[in-house]
Amino acid sequence: MDNKFSLDEFIILGIDPGLAITGWGIIHVQGQSLTVVGSGEIKTTKKETRSIRLGTIAARIRSIIIEYSPTQVAVEQQFVAKNVRSAMAIGEARAAAMIAAADFALPVYEFAPKAVKEAVTGFGNATKEQVQQMVFIQLGISDGNQSFDISDAFAIALTRFADANLELAMNRE
Repeated sequence: MDNKFSLDEFIILGIDPGLAITGWGIIHVQGQSLTVVGSGEIKTTKKETRSIRLGTIAARIRSIIIEYSPTQVAVEQQFVAKNVRSAMAIGEARAAAMIAAADFALPVYEFAPKAVKEAVTGFGNATKEQVQQMVFIQLGISDGNQSFDISDAFAIALTRFADANLELAMNRE
């Protein structure tokens, strides 16, 4: 797998981590053209031990990387939630995904939830519905039955795309 980063063409795996459901979405970038490559959810159940659940997330991310050959990964940063237990579980799912990416020496870019909303909608306090609608518009997705986990994963990938464009503009100066 060629992991060399090119701003002209690259494949971004966006990940919205969660212990129960981890959403993922892959976009192919060629210049300013974006194409949806794949998406889905990694689901685990409370019946399984936490270590099994995290192992499932890591294994599925590895399988996705093997199948789709992304050149980089974008993950949402953890935010401080009111529920500490929930925040810890999200952080662990995030770590499992990042370790899977590290197994392939893929660069991982992290974005705060507010930055993702800002990049996709122009408003840092946008609702999940607003983010999802803008993701659908930007990626030309007509299937309105996508889950928030998947649309959030695409939003994270789109944030990396915007970040890469900023890098390119700064390097040209």
